[in-house]
Amino acid sequence: MATSSIRIKKVCEWCGKEFEAQKCSTRYCCKRCAEHAYKDRKRQERKTETETKVIETIIRQKEEAVCRRDYLSVQETADLMGVKRNAIYQLIYRGKLKAYRLTSRVTRISRKDIDDLLGTSLYVRKSKAQTSTTDENGEIISEFYTTKEIIEKFGVSNSWVFAQGMAHNIPKVYHRGKTLWSKTHCDRVFKAKPETPKEDDWISYSDVRAEYNLTHDQLHNYVKYHGLRRKKVGKYTYILKSEIDAILRPPTLK
Repeated sequence: MATSSIRIKKVCEWCGKEFEAQKCSTRYCCKRCAEHAYKDRKRQERKTETETKVIETIIRQKEEAVCRRDYLSVQETADLMGVKRNAIYQLIYRGKLKAYRLTSRVTRISRKDIDDLLGTSLYVRKSKAQTSTTDENGEIISEFYTTKEIIEKFGVSNSWVFAQGMAHNIPKVYHRGKTLWSKTHCDRVFKAKPETPKEDDWISYSDVRAEYNLTHDQLHNYVKYHGLRRKKVGKYTYILKSEIDAILRPPTLK
């Protein structure tokens, strides 16, 4: 069988010597270097395997030691439950998991409290969202508008729908991530498209920022997220005062 006449300059991966190879896949200059590389590769594999077993043993011993202790740190609790430290702190802040702060740097959690938390946090399948509700007379409501349908039909903003829904206590239900509003109540509250805003109804960006102590970016995000109506006059931008008030002004007791 004829050998290839092609000669490819390569560098041996074991000894670093330059040589000429007949195939692109050749990695070593001679059989001796190939054997040395093979033995070294096997040694590294055995080393990695041994280190992995040692690490697994250390982790298992730590877990066994943790299971025998009555009080654990936040990190040990997170490791035991298989979650992040922040998840444990969130449980503590919400009052679901008791924790004992001995010093500014030492926090301990009882194993009994962890078991109690797991015992009372059983997974329960959520029931299907309601598609009907009752009005003030106890009659069942079955016809609804989505928020998008209200905006398109009555020409109002997203924030105005929720503001009027809260102000007039419009019955609503939630279904597949959408808010559904009583059709009868919406027809009565919104009636028709609102009148064209007067000049006094508009307020400039600068006045809103001064009144509510907002930055330009914060105000821009409010306008974009809630879909507030706005108009531009020259270099100044105006929005409806009633719509921004409905979002930022705190509710008052009647």
